[in-house]
Amino acid sequence: MSHIALNSGHKMPTVGMGLWKIPKSVCADQVYEAIKQGYRLLDGACDYANEKETGQGIRRAISEGLVTREDLFITSKLWCTYHAKEHVKPALQKTLDDLQLEYLDLYLVHFPIALKFVPFEERYPPEWSHQPGGPVIPANVPFRDTWEGMEALADDGL
Repeated sequence: MSHIALNSGHKMPTVGMGLWKIPKSVCADQVYEAIKQGYRLLDGACDYANEKETGQGIRRAISEGLVTREDLFITSKLWCTYHAKEHVKPALQKTLDDLQLEYLDLYLVHFPIALKFVPFEERYPPEWSHQPGGPVIPANVPFRDTWEGMEALADDGL
């Protein structure tokens, strides 16, 4: 499998499995089978609403000795409602908990659009509107704040 060298020195596989639109009911098995077939890059996001199941598939592959965590390149994305600096780390920690991982290899800003914060206990993933079926409510969060929060995650080894 070919890789691309990142500025960080890490190597990212050039082919991966995208997890968008994979139903929860089959996600764990599909992730496991993808790893079994040789996929090492898994591209997910909190908004895909299947990170717990993705984590189950990863855990199964690791526990059966198909791969180690270090063999995999796991990507996720920060959702729009978590752009405020103080929400960035808790959002990543929720993703890590759901995936049953200690770190991600790549964490991206899903969209450069800040939306009103929605607490995890209120609705997760929060999707596009503050209330289901309601209007999209923008938040006045400077992108610099989001970026600083993201850089702090890298500094913490997350």
